[in-house]
Amino acid sequence: MNTFGSILRLTTFGESHGAAIGGVIDGLPAGIEISLGKIADQTARRRPGYSTLASSRREPDEVEFLSGLMSLGADGIEPFSPGNDRAVTLGTHIGYIIRNNDARSADYEALREVYRPSHADLAWQQRYGIRDWRGGGRSSGRETAARVVAGAIARQPLESIGAAIRCKLVSVAAETDPTRFAAIIAEAARDKDSVGGIAECRVSGLPAGIGDPVFGKLQQNLASAILSIGGVKGFDYGDGFAITSLRGSEAADTIRVDNGAIRYGSNHSGGIQGGISTGGEIVFRAAFKPTPTIGKPLETINSSLENIVFENAGRHDPCIALRGVPVVEAMAALTLLDACLSAGVRFPSHNFQPGSGGI
Repeated sequence: MNTFGSILRLTTFGESHGAAIGGVIDGLPAGIEISLGKIADQTARRRPGYSTLASSRREPDEVEFLSGLMSLGADGIEPFSPGNDRAVTLGTHIGYIIRNNDARSADYEALREVYRPSHADLAWQQRYGIRDWRGGGRSSGRETAARVVAGAIARQPLESIGAAIRCKLVSVAAETDPTRFAAIIAEAARDKDSVGGIAECRVSGLPAGIGDPVFGKLQQNLASAILSIGGVKGFDYGDGFAITSLRGSEAADTIRVDNGAIRYGSNHSGGIQGGISTGGEIVFRAAFKPTPTIGKPLETINSSLENIVFENAGRHDPCIALRGVPVVEAMAALTLLDACLSAGVRFPSHNFQPGSGGI
């Protein structure tokens, strides 16, 4: 399954060591203004090679848009130009690619007959009878670059109605002091090992009444989106599992009216009640496992079903949670915009009329 969403749909394609990865977005209304600079800002947060704490693979992650956008000029819409920051959606499919410029497939030749522990290698072989061993193919974290582009587009109409999405690491290897995160990740890298982490996402400004009460619960769709990210092993929202230690009287989000506005005394529910947004801050967390690709020898098997010891020689992130933060934001944006469109929320758009330079 390569397509996500209901009304707003994203299909991603491409492999880690193929010519390019990319995506097709469908269902975004026409006339939505998009800043290309904001898209570049988000892809820069995720791309490899930008930090000594990330994979040394160097990819500029420049997005090439193929369809679905026009540029906004002084006289209205114009043919799309990547040099013009202001673009507008046509209401048709938005297609784009990101070329792979620094794929070193030779690094993975040793994996042709080897199944890496805690990777999708063996599972994909069992499912399809064939796999791309070069960097994991579609199961590689490289695929998430296409998601970040789509999320960077989706968050812009959300911002136009006052919704903001912010995510940060709140834990690395069980350490919660952010001043210690870099040292812990660097130490793991020196040891040819890896660590996991927890990313917390907060959404403010989303209107009340978004989501469905039975099989389309907002937290259900958020969980599905976040758990689709490679390396994510857990999702919770509000107080999560910690709420089990409270009594009902302690866990209740009391309600009152203050100067005609509905107010909640607490937010144990994480901004969602009965599967529907309350208008309060939505809070959820994603737990990332330690990167399974490490430089230490590990026991595994090969395609001849022989027990072997394998030591990886490729490039990897010592903590995938670090670059996972913008991916979590992207999937949240796609989920929330899809839910808003399903609820009939209307977003500000350009209304081009005949003679205006638009038609």
